[in-house]
Amino acid sequence: MSLTIKSQIDAIMVKPAMVDENDSMSIIAKVLLQTNKGCVFVTSIGEVVGIITERDILRLLLKEGCMLSEEIEAQDFMVKPVISIPKTATLAEADDLMAQTNVNRLAVVEKEGSLVVVGFLDSEMLNVSLKTAVLKTYKKRQKYIQK
Repeated sequence: MSLTIKSQIDAIMVKPAMVDENDSMSIIAKVLLQTNKGCVFVTSIGEVVGIITERDILRLLLKEGCMLSEEIEAQDFMVKPVISIPKTATLAEADDLMAQTNVNRLAVVEKEGSLVVVGFLDSEMLNVSLKTAVLKTYKKRQKYIQK
């Protein structure tokens, strides 16, 4: 499938990292470091209820005076609600949603209204894909313009 602006986001989404709402800071940090994804989705009974980014952890560190207690759980500082988009959405729709909601990451769900996350994408992935799509379109049209 070639990447075009009309392509569905399931072509570029990646597998999400997950933690439970009762997981401690050390578990969350370990998952972030092991997966190198920049965020984890917080689940409760298999459904996503929040998101924690590296930036959220930095904010918490500053708030707590750089001393984190094992008593702090994911549910204590996760960001909610999670902004999601169905995997059948287009790259342009994902870009619009990020701009409207002022977020850098979207949870990708199977269908509209679902709380089961099947992937995620961030603004960097999206920007690279959109640039690729624009360049491919330009190159295709350039053949016709030069004739």
